[in-house]
Amino acid sequence: MKFDNKVVIVTGGGSGNGRSIALRFLEEGAKVVVADLNLDGANETVAMASAGSKALALKADVTNKRDVEQMIASAVEAFGTLDILVNNAGIVAFTPFLELSEEEWDKVHDVNLKAPFLCSQAAAKVMIDGKTQGRIINITSVEAHRIVSSSGHCQPHYNSSKGGLNLLTKAVALELAPYGITVNSVAPGVVATPFTENGLKNPEIKKWVLDRIPVGRIAATEDIANAVLFLAMPESEYITGSTIFVDGGWTIA
Repeated sequence: MKFDNKVVIVTGGGSGNGRSIALRFLEEGAKVVVADLNLDGANETVAMASAGSKALALKADVTNKRDVEQMIASAVEAFGTLDILVNNAGIVAFTPFLELSEEEWDKVHDVNLKAPFLCSQAAAKVMIDGKTQGRIINITSVEAHRIVSSSGHCQPHYNSSKGGLNLLTKAVALELAPYGITVNSVAPGVVATPFTENGLKNPEIKKWVLDRIPVGRIAATEDIANAVLFLAMPESEYITGSTIFVDGGWTIA
């Protein structure tokens, strides 16, 4: 198995992309901490794993430094080290710009940008102390690179949070390169998840999306997981500060 005895933390692992990422690592022999604000969701992910898998469900508010430090400590206590961090937790609010509240702006930036900073900083300290050639992988979005408006309104709060995460990826990659730690991002397009399910039931929205995807289909969560696992493999050790677009060609169309 590709990740035997590797220790992985996946934030937002209780559903959607995070669930598929966690399950793929478990299939490949990793020991996985599934962290989510929704503990029931994290437990469901763990329950879906194959018999004999080594997984730990944790409730964590990744916007809270104390929770993040406890999450990292729990991973090390349970499995002895930390090799891979996947900053997957993310949210969006569909409020139009002129109606957007300060609270909504702050919440989106806290989860999408502050949380990866807190998690990456805490994880990097453990990786450096353990002399681990670690991997940090951030889930950004095509909306870090272009404005998407399927609902008729732009989402500047989401765009700016994911754009910030894109630059955070590059800056932290440069900072951690001397320690042998790589930092990269995966930028999904539209993915079929419980989060997008209702919108994609609307034929007009679904057509609008598919018209922009050259490969002609909406991404599955497994597509995102496959890209994450590639960036976590030893074969990708010379890649850092980069973004893999998993968007079916949206950004080149």
